[in-house]
Amino acid sequence: MLTIPFKNKDTFLYVEIYEFVKQEITAGNLKYGEKLPSKRSLASHLAVSVNTVDAAYGQLVAEGYLEAIPKRGYFVCQIDTYLLKQKDRTPPPIIKTEKAAAISIDFSPNAIDQRIFPYEAFRKIFKSTFNEYDSSLLNKPDIQGEMELRKALVDLLYRSRGVRCTEEQIIIGSGTDHLLQILGLLWGRNKSVVLENPVYLKAYNIFEKMGNPVISVDIDEKGIQIEPMQAYSNVAVYVTPSHQFPLGMSMPIDRRIRLLNFANQEAGNYIIEDDYDSEFRYNEKPLPSLQSIDNNGKVIYIGTFSKSIAPSFRISYMVLPEALLRAYRETADAISSPVSSLEQKMIGAFIASGIFEKHVNKMRKIYKAKRIVLMNALKQWGRRVKITGENAGHHLLVQLDNGLTEEAMYRRALALGIRVYPVSPYFFHGLPDNYKSMVLLGYGSLTDEQIYTGIGILKEAWDL
Repeated sequence: MLTIPFKNKDTFLYVEIYEFVKQEITAGNLKYGEKLPSKRSLASHLAVSVNTVDAAYGQLVAEGYLEAIPKRGYFVCQIDTYLLKQKDRTPPPIIKTEKAAAISIDFSPNAIDQRIFPYEAFRKIFKSTFNEYDSSLLNKPDIQGEMELRKALVDLLYRSRGVRCTEEQIIIGSGTDHLLQILGLLWGRNKSVVLENPVYLKAYNIFEKMGNPVISVDIDEKGIQIEPMQAYSNVAVYVTPSHQFPLGMSMPIDRRIRLLNFANQEAGNYIIEDDYDSEFRYNEKPLPSLQSIDNNGKVIYIGTFSKSIAPSFRISYMVLPEALLRAYRETADAISSPVSSLEQKMIGAFIASGIFEKHVNKMRKIYKAKRIVLMNALKQWGRRVKITGENAGHHLLVQLDNGLTEEAMYRRALALGIRVYPVSPYFFHGLPDNYKSMVLLGYGSLTDEQIYTGIGILKEAWDL
């Protein structure tokens, strides 16, 4: 007979009977096929009404713990072994995570200065673009993107980067990741992808998950090396020639021509030019794009507005050579545009009005001034630090000669509320010796005071 200790005065008796029997079944104390006491006998034993036991048994039958067989009684059902495992009543361990509030200064290489975002200009553009008389706002976006934006990009890219294309060649996407996925769809898994080492990690992850064989090729002071690629065919070479990420060097013209010559060796070879941070070059004018000197339709040009406007605008663009554009149109049924028509029209109007270029020029001056502040702050470290990658973008790299490892640099800084960014995660096959004791310091979102304060704290953290 079941003896049930009624403990909770605030719970109905039938609920306590139900919970007790269920626990006995899931714990394995009541076995499959075992018969339970009749409703009348259990009610008499527990000194409760038959209706109370009937309600408990009814719920257990409804949930599949008991089976009611007419004229025979109630029997334990066969329960899956997962349910028979004792539930762990020990609370799960609390995983300690780094709280954002504990970080006082974040040298992020991906952040922008939100204080200089052109709010007023976008407010006006939004009002003029969100027009009830424009029925296209409510339609599904064109798979290649809104024509207003693509036309604006044709002029902008030619003026700023020397890119030669028509609006028909431009594909609008929701970030570089999305555009790389489209490329994977166009050429399938047979094409190998050559990546710079070190590399933009998301590019590596995307191609690997799409099933493309990934080949890493080391870079030198001029960018990706050409000789190691000669052994491969039917490849797409992913490069960041204007501002290599994360090391920051730019690819000179002789290396660019050699890379184009490699692409021209076979019909299936292509170059993916990710024009990362191309707008922000401080000592010289922005370099022409690799696409601008391509005469054979070998370069796929990719850009984004993440740094020039804001990361929240998940809008990127890709210029396809004619051969790939035909392949894109053949697979159009499998592709849709994930970017809203309204946002595309707003960015198109922002560019066409000329405000975008004025905004970029303003940001270039502001980030150049931040870079100078950071370089001056680093002078207090003397010759114990090597600085590289400072001529473009929103970050530079510092390397110590005092024996501290990269991990120690990161941990010591974090302990004092400063976040820096290791370079080792960007390398295949481990960190080379000449890049040890090196971290990235971004300055895009920081004030002058934060930069000086942060560098002062790092000097203490790193025993400089």
